Amino acid sequence: MVPAFPLVLFDLDHTLFDFEGSKKIAFGEVLKEEGIEDPSSYLGVFKQVEKPLWAGLERGELTLDSLNDRRFKELVEVAGLDANPSAMATSYLAWLGKSGGLFPGARELLDGLVDHCSLALVSNGYGEVQHARMTNFELGHYFDAIIVSSEVGLAKPHRGFFDHAFTALGNPDPQTALMVGDSLTSDIAGANNYGLSCCWYNPSEQLAPEHLEIDFTVSDLASIRSIVLDGEQP
Repeated sequence: MVPAFPLVLFDLDHTLFDFEGSKKIAFGEVLKEEGIEDPSSYLGVFKQVEKPLWAGLERGELTLDSLNDRRFKELVEVAGLDANPSAMATSYLAWLGKSGGLFPGARELLDGLVDHCSLALVSNGYGEVQHARMTNFELGHYFDAIIVSSEVGLAKPHRGFFDHAFTALGNPDPQTALMVGDSLTSDIAGANNYGLSCCWYNPSEQLAPEHLEIDFTVSDLASIRSIVLDGEQP
């Protein structure tokens, strides 16, 4: 059986991996190390601080190293914490690599695809975090290539990021590939920029924007298998 999409590019965070759960655990542990009580009360501030920084990364205005440092410096300033932002930034990445887990159905999806097509991981994230997850959660054997923005110096949706991915995969025909991800601004916009078919993982069932071309939309991971193998929306 020849799959409809012989190559699938998967985003990791918020698509296969429960990043919010991982973040909550990692953030709590970091603040505990600094002796800060009730870490959960500062998580909302942290998310507000880092949101525009991630947008700046996608626009090419920031590097991941500067983003990580800035978000903890700004957290300390905004929340008035007596803490070391540099130490927090370093510890946070270490905790992210070993905290959290896959979304329900993610491993079953990968198991159902790995023998039928080539899989690649494409992430706007930190290499040390994503590679730690590949080891800690036994994910590395699924992927023929792992492309992480911190290691290539470019982030989705930049075309150059996808150039790195396709080079690592041996330069397959982009028309054979499907990009699967949750982010409209990085995954779906990146697929549009590169001429890839795309599947928007949209568990909250948001309305699709008119300015992007979205080939498939799913609210559950199990539906992706039939798209990849049959090319049909379930």
